[in-house]
Amino acid sequence: MTFRTVPADVVGASYKHRSRSLSSQSTVNLIPEFTPSGRSQKALTCWPGDKDWSAGSGTARGMHVFKNELYKVTGSTLYKIDANGAQTSIGTLSGSAPCVFANDGNSMRIATGVNDYIYNGSTLAVITDSDLVSGNSVAYLNQQMINDSAGGQFQVSDVGDPDSIDALNFATAESAPDDTVRVFTFNERLYLFGDRNNTETWYNSGGEFPPFDRIQGGTMNIALGAVYSVAASAEFMYFLGFDKSVYRVSAYQAERVTPNAIASVFENLDDSSDARGFTLNLEGQYFYVLNFPTAGQTWVYSEAGNAWFELSTGIDLPYANYGATDYVECYGKRLLEFGGSVREMDIDTFTSNGEQMVKARVASPIVDPGGARLMMSRFQLIMEVGVGTISGAGVDPVVIFEASYDGGKSWTNESWVDIGRMGEGRIKVEWHNMASAYEIMVRFKVVAPVFVSVHSAAIDIKAGGW
Repeated sequence: MTFRTVPADVVGASYKHRSRSLSSQSTVNLIPEFTPSGRSQKALTCWPGDKDWSAGSGTARGMHVFKNELYKVTGSTLYKIDANGAQTSIGTLSGSAPCVFANDGNSMRIATGVNDYIYNGSTLAVITDSDLVSGNSVAYLNQQMINDSAGGQFQVSDVGDPDSIDALNFATAESAPDDTVRVFTFNERLYLFGDRNNTETWYNSGGEFPPFDRIQGGTMNIALGAVYSVAASAEFMYFLGFDKSVYRVSAYQAERVTPNAIASVFENLDDSSDARGFTLNLEGQYFYVLNFPTAGQTWVYSEAGNAWFELSTGIDLPYANYGATDYVECYGKRLLEFGGSVREMDIDTFTSNGEQMVKARVASPIVDPGGARLMMSRFQLIMEVGVGTISGAGVDPVVIFEASYDGGKSWTNESWVDIGRMGEGRIKVEWHNMASAYEIMVRFKVVAPVFVSVHSAAIDIKAGGW
């Protein structure tokens, strides 16, 4: 039997099963895209890089846009950052946990986990109302600020007066004896996240003390697993559940978006309680980014593709954590918080502030349906070619291939194949590799700082007996 060329499915999401021979799929710094038409209906396109915009140092605690200006908390200091990236110290805050912000257009409140602060555009002050019991978070809805409190309670400020809390203006989550550890508003609803059993949905009923009532049938039997993992896109609210799965909500009930293999990864992390989540819109697609600082991993969920992939920096295994913990859009820029610095996300940058970002994929295994041994002679990656840069490390880019014949337990030596200098748009990315195995798993990566877009693949293969 002669070799025949057949399609090879290389485009996909990360899916690392406990049985590596079943699936060891990994997608790093590549977005799985599903297109309605074109050369292929699936593709992998590189995640944008980032570049220095406002340098700083210290522990990142969060960013917020207030009155069309950018603010961030680093360490114990609140900074205002102007359109040129210049940072001005506003004042000091307590605590060391991430901060949660909310504003009503006139004042900005900041929850630090110790005290709550208010900033009116000129003065930063701790809220001294004796009726306030500070929690982890603050949210805004219908001219009132809401904060989580002690003993499963939440508190509501007076209308139009964000730092005034009436002693009677509180309520308690009713469906389980949870501690309310996070409040969040989405689609004109108030979500009260418990720490053990469930999450309740409330609405503004217009009554008094407080003007909120619980929505019947709106209780979700999923508690919050990481206080700072909650974030929202235009259509969904996302959070890491107490069971280490990620959920999204559009109204009253949670939908699990972590397949079993990804949930298993999260469950086995050293610590997931400090996970920090944010959403961003990139070229019409929403992404939920979940950073696990202690575990040193960053995972991304593509809303359009219903697919997970990983972000990292560096080129050597194990790759280093991506590091971004917050995202805002301000001054016409996409801005990411990395420690004390703020960087600009840029689709034409292919490094992370100068640090290399590998674009890597471990594809699903290639096997004979009847279990026969396979012989392989050639593997072709169908991708954008001629992407080399004018100068620097990306002048003569290559894709690096490896193969595994034992379910991802070991890998062959690397083979380098050109993907084209600038303008070389007619080359083929072909890896000639004679091999015989019952399963063939291909791993490829691009280290050079160039644009990468993988569309499909083909393999020359034939049955090789038993």
